[in-house]
Amino acid sequence: MTSFALLVNLIVLPIHLWAAVTPETTSFPTSTNGEPFPWNKIRLPDTASPLHYHLLIHPNLTSLDFTGMVQIQIEVHENTKNIILHSKDLHISNARLLDSDIGQIQALKVLEYPYFQQIALISEHALLKRDHVYSIQLEFAASLSESFHGFYKSTYRTSKGDLRVVASTQFEPTSARAAFPCFDEPAFKANFSVRIRREAKHIALSNMPKLRTLELPGGLFEDQFDVSVKMSTYLVAFIVSDFLSISKTSQHGVQISVYAVPEKIDQAEFALDAAVKLLDFYDDYFDIPYPLPKQDLAAIPDFQSGAMENWGLTTYRESGLLFDPHKSSASDKLVNELLILLMFLSVVWKPGDHAVVE
Repeated sequence: MTSFALLVNLIVLPIHLWAAVTPETTSFPTSTNGEPFPWNKIRLPDTASPLHYHLLIHPNLTSLDFTGMVQIQIEVHENTKNIILHSKDLHISNARLLDSDIGQIQALKVLEYPYFQQIALISEHALLKRDHVYSIQLEFAASLSESFHGFYKSTYRTSKGDLRVVASTQFEPTSARAAFPCFDEPAFKANFSVRIRREAKHIALSNMPKLRTLELPGGLFEDQFDVSVKMSTYLVAFIVSDFLSISKTSQHGVQISVYAVPEKIDQAEFALDAAVKLLDFYDDYFDIPYPLPKQDLAAIPDFQSGAMENWGLTTYRESGLLFDPHKSSASDKLVNELLILLMFLSVVWKPGDHAVVE
């Protein structure tokens, strides 16, 4: 036996022995209220899967928190009384189940297991039946994140020294659960209908084009966005800010816009021209029409990654998108163009066909 084969056996044999004598975990953890939590794995069960999220988000950029409501249409694959999904640092309230067959509404008990960032919705009075479609509705509240993940607070100062706040998202890989309760694994793809409430001095952006704006009491407005393509939770995005934008329409009729803080919007021309040219080029090169009516590129003042390929709303570090011809170098220009190129290639064309590792 060669020394290499001997080494492999010395490594593999103990692993097999350990697996043979180590029993599979059958006990269940304890939820925050002391009751047994009905799931003991870090991956979600395949008992149910989401079909459509109806999401309402209302950030307060003064108190630096947000409230929301999500209604998730789910399909049940096995008879169950428990629905397990993700939630991180969210205060959940008013969990309800709607049976689409009979239109009956019932309250759901909520159990939390923060170690796995999971919640269990318990149907105490009715069995959720296989192959049936239900809707679960949850209200929630949380603080805007101080990190660069989830629904987080970004800030910048104007030339006069005024501090401005932006609320933006970064969900990759597993931070959508910090913004709303969801099935936060890439395999659980669904459609999303997003509504965002804001003050008059702000704008709201999301993956899809805005359909309408409703005026609400108290000086608030609600922007309602079109239904998204089927996609994973990590590609969902929304921004509430005082950004300005410039726009152009591609040869194939797609509206492309670049958003930035007001005092830097004059640095967005290069990115807009590059995005229009690249979108038209790849439309023709792949002979696959870009399937959305719009593509937004947003420069975020506080952004950890170079860029994030959210479907329909790509986000960038300011230095990765904006170009000041009086201060930026030729290498900056090249880097910016490459980032825009990579974002289009990585996800923009066919996000629904992304491979998912099970």
